[in-house]
Amino acid sequence: MKRQATAEYAEAYRARHLEAQNAAWSRAAGLVQYLGALRLHAMSLPLGPAKDAAEARITWAEGDAQRLNPLNGSPLTPEIAEPGAEDLKPFLHGLSPYGPRY
Repeated sequence: MKRQATAEYAEAYRARHLEAQNAAWSRAAGLVQYLGALRLHAMSLPLGPAKDAAEARITWAEGDAQRLNPLNGSPLTPEIAEPGAEDLKPFLHGLSPYGPRY
């Protein structure tokens, strides 16, 4: 039973990681879209401190969006640490993770 619970835990861990990567990618993609629109707007600003500040902010934000995008890193599945008893609890279907005495 513990072996099955460990396998289910690993599968759930991979799924959560994938969902988190998808959320990060969606957030980064949304930022890139927004920054494109912001850059177009900044191009219409008159020369001066406001335009310089907007362009500096956009440049910083583009770097941040790059950092947030999980596709800019390794797409490998994360290493899954050996689960503890509490980690396995949801996958033991009501049995104690501590053994039959508990």
